Amino acid sequence: MMYRMPPDIVAGLEGADLAVLNIPCEQDYVAAYCARIGRDSIPKWDFYIAFQFFRLAAIFHGIKGRVIRGTAANAKARERANAFPCLARLAAQAMEQYR
Repeated sequence: MMYRMPPDIVAGLEGADLAVLNIPCEQDYVAAYCARIGRDSIPKWDFYIAFQFFRLAAIFHGIKGRVIRGTAANAKARERANAFPCLARLAAQAMEQYR
C-alpha cells in the first residue's frame, strides 16, 4: 500500500525515486516476498491493496469524527482527517485496477 500512498499521508512512497532510496519497486518486492514464502504470485493483489486503503480510510474517518467532536488527542489528527477523501479515492482506484 505504501508504494501507492502519497508522501504527505503517513510517509507514502508514491512518486519517490525508489532506486535512490535503495527500495525495490512494488513488483520486485512482491516477487521477493513470494519467493521467500514459496509461492508464484499473489492473485488479486489489487484487491488486497484496495482493502487496505479502505481500511485506512475508515480509520481516518473515525479520526475525522473525533476532530469534529473535539476529542482528538493526536497533534496530527486534523491532518489525518483531511486525508480521508484522498484515501477513499486511492481505494476506489485500486478496485478499478482489480477489475
